[in-house]
Amino acid sequence: MKYITIIIALFLLSTIEIFAQTQTDSIEIRKNIFGTVCRQNGRILTEKRLINITRVNDEAYQEMKISKNNSNIAKVVGFLGGAMVGWPLGAATAGKKMDWNLFGIGAGLIAVSIPFSLASIRHAKKAVKIYNEGINQTSLHAIEFNMAVTVNGIGIVMTF
Repeated sequence: MKYITIIIALFLLSTIEIFAQTQTDSIEIRKNIFGTVCRQNGRILTEKRLINITRVNDEAYQEMKISKNNSNIAKVVGFLGGAMVGWPLGAATAGKKMDWNLFGIGAGLIAVSIPFSLASIRHAKKAVKIYNEGINQTSLHAIEFNMAVTVNGIGIVMTF
C-alpha cells in the first residue's frame, strides 16, 4: 500500500509545471539632489559601465550611445559656458571690470547645454527600460516534471 501511494503521488507530481526565476540584474533609475543616478544591485553605474551592460540588448545599446553623445555635447558646451561665466566673475571679484559680453555668451552656452542634458537623461531612461524589459522576458523559465521510462528504469524526468 505504501508503494502505491508513492507511485500515485509521483504521477500527480508529474503533471505540475513549476516556474523558476533566475536573479535578474535589472537597473533602476532614481533622481536625487545631484541628478539622475542608475544603480544595479546597489552599485552606482557610470555612463561607460551602463553602455557596457546594455551591449547585450542592441536596441538598449543604441539608445545608450545616443544618450552618451548628448551627454558629451552637454558637458563640453556646459564647461565652456561655465568657464565664460566664471572668468568675468573671478575678475570682478579681484577688482577688475566685469566683462558682460563674455558673461552673456557663457550664460547662453549654459542654456544651450540644458536641452542636451535632458535628452541624454531621456535616452538613458529609455535604454534602461528596454534593457529591463529584455531581462524580464528571458528570466522566466518553465520547469516540467514528467514520469518517464529512463535508462535506469521508471522515474521522474525534470525538463528546463
